[in-house]
Amino acid sequence: MDHSSEMIYDWLAAMGAEFVRVAPGHGNSVPRFHFTQGRAIYLVLPMFRKALGMLNVSFVWNAYAERLLVEDGRIQGVEVKDLRGGESRTLRAANVVLATGGFESDLDRVLANWSPDLPKPDRLLIGSAISATGSGHDMATSVGASLVGIDRHYIYIDGMVDPRDPEKSHALTASNEQSMWVNAQARRFTNERGFDKDILVDLLQQEPSSYWAIFDTSSRDDFGMRGAAWLNNPMQGNPILDDPQATAQAQSLQELGMVTGLPVDALLQSVQRFNAMIDSGEDEDFGRFSAGDETPNRIEQPPFYAVQMFPMTRKNMGGVAVDRQARALNAEGQVIPGLYAVGELNGSVGINGKHGLDGMFLGPAIFTGRLAGRSIADAYATQPQEPTVEFASPQPLSVSWQAGLDAAALNALLAEPRDGYWHFQKSHQLVLEREYSCERCHSAQLPLAPVSDRAGLFAQTAVCTNCH
Repeated sequence: MDHSSEMIYDWLAAMGAEFVRVAPGHGNSVPRFHFTQGRAIYLVLPMFRKALGMLNVSFVWNAYAERLLVEDGRIQGVEVKDLRGGESRTLRAANVVLATGGFESDLDRVLANWSPDLPKPDRLLIGSAISATGSGHDMATSVGASLVGIDRHYIYIDGMVDPRDPEKSHALTASNEQSMWVNAQARRFTNERGFDKDILVDLLQQEPSSYWAIFDTSSRDDFGMRGAAWLNNPMQGNPILDDPQATAQAQSLQELGMVTGLPVDALLQSVQRFNAMIDSGEDEDFGRFSAGDETPNRIEQPPFYAVQMFPMTRKNMGGVAVDRQARALNAEGQVIPGLYAVGELNGSVGINGKHGLDGMFLGPAIFTGRLAGRSIADAYATQPQEPTVEFASPQPLSVSWQAGLDAAALNALLAEPRDGYWHFQKSHQLVLEREYSCERCHSAQLPLAPVSDRAGLFAQTAVCTNCH
């Protein structure tokens, strides 16, 4: 608290990150959402560009950290595997900082460490990053690090199945503030506008632990979703509401009940009571609104919509035990020499207690990373002036260049998943969907080949915002 302005805000602003507003989030007592102009990429790019200019900083791409090296009772480096070629190699260092995130994309691990205060859901969706597998937890514990509070999870209550996920296990975050929520028995069960931690308790007590968000055409435009880049795909209609595999749509409530499998009579009764309470201005069942409050829309105008929602994983609030320098600790509270754990890997150092809120994770990630950096730097008696290089600001790429690669050739490259090409595949799937030309991202300066030199990587940052 005493140093967050200096260590986070001032540090980021000095690199060129521009914060334009602070907004409240549902459940927050004060505004905590700090927005840059544009998406999160505008926070990441200033840091990345700064690092590219520091000649003592190197990046190893498309590699997987497999294990820590221990010699003479101290961490001495890490062994990594090249995902594209399969070769393994050792990176030696006097200190290793693990910044691998949480483990919320490993459902087995989440459920094995479920909060004892909550019933387990019968279906839980994955809503975390592809990298949130707990690999850092495994590396740290393999050398004796202790884990604390790992049964503390930030579980979202508004996850819907990603219709593009063939395994139907990954989630999109979706919501409609106008909607009425009903369980499998077509009965309301909670205050739809209550605190999410209270709603989660109500949701997990349902059988099964899912619900349907019901609304009509009057609030169709209030439906929003996030969690996948393709949601911004410019297309006619709504990529979720107009997809029968994702959303039930019907011209009558009776038909909606049949499409969803909800008991028709109970659904009609629930909607009728909901509308009647809207007319009276008082939610007598769950206190969602009362006299003087803005009420939701009545559900009466076809077509009617129903989206099935599930609990979904998101973030960790526990992890590797650390001290105030972000040094990893063993079960006796002793420092493991040469090992640091930062960010979500240490559960944001526990500041979120048992329930985090949006806007409360990025700050601790940056802060604990800087604590580790300062601790490592302080271990050296003298601080040499590190060599740096400055690049000109990234400019729009030259269009006087032709790619020589058509959509058919690109489709062939994307036909089979390849280890080490996840980012390539995701970004170029968007290229095909949005019908971008190669010249939008590539040029004579950035040809159709991997870029590894610093100047090329710096120039490449000019095109990140085409997808992000």
